[in-house]
Amino acid sequence: MSGVLGAFLRRDFREAVTYKFSFVSSLAGMLLSLATFYFVAKLVPPGSPSLGPFGGDYFSFAVVGVAFSGLLGMFQEGLSAVVRSAQLSGTLEALLVTPVPIPVILFGSSLYSLLFQIFRTALHLAVAAAFFGLAFGRVDVAGVAAVGLLTVVCFLSVGVLSASFILVYKTGNPFSWILGTVSGLLGGVVFPVSLLPPWIRWASSLLPVTYALDGMRKSLLASAPFSAVLPDIAALAVFDVLLVPLSLAAFRLAVRKAKKDGTLSHY
Repeated sequence: MSGVLGAFLRRDFREAVTYKFSFVSSLAGMLLSLATFYFVAKLVPPGSPSLGPFGGDYFSFAVVGVAFSGLLGMFQEGLSAVVRSAQLSGTLEALLVTPVPIPVILFGSSLYSLLFQIFRTALHLAVAAAFFGLAFGRVDVAGVAAVGLLTVVCFLSVGVLSASFILVYKTGNPFSWILGTVSGLLGGVVFPVSLLPPWIRWASSLLPVTYALDGMRKSLLASAPFSAVLPDIAALAVFDVLLVPLSLAAFRLAVRKAKKDGTLSHY
């Protein structure tokens, strides 16, 4: 399995290095985003009550939200992008009939993108700390690791659901659209959920990104102990228990339907 994943990684890396401008433009976009939130943060008084549970600094709050939401978006959309690309290039059927397990093919094909996004997120935080004053608290490594692992599993499961939809219907991806759009507004990416009106605030409790960002901010910014992020960890574990079997079952059904209909080579 490691040899197969390594082959996918080498292939995608060789392809990526031929597009050097893409990395430069990505870095420029990161700097512009950081500069924007740096100046917007000057409008928010330090120690605002809604920011208290997350360290009290809006710039740090927003940077962590934007950096990790981008990472989660990659985990959520990477697998469906792999399936759609294989459909358009006409290689999907060939991939699915190889002796390599389908999960390995999907994960291997998106592995480079996922690793690059992890690197980009770490770079985002490092640049924010070095040049814009991102203020970390006493980082709880155990909390970051637990929240991060459960969140990755959760969003990879959503990615498998998205890939299942693309496999059958070719275009459109309601899972990514709904989660991406709603999470950006209600998940606390750039402003605390506590600022939402009570009549809509309940919806944020149905989004895994709410607990992912809440746990990450407490562990990275607020010097919170592991016990303080246990409610977020528990919520993410519930999402995982529900989504992992659902996503795997959905993908098996999608592959079976596509093979039965003879549409694996269609795009």
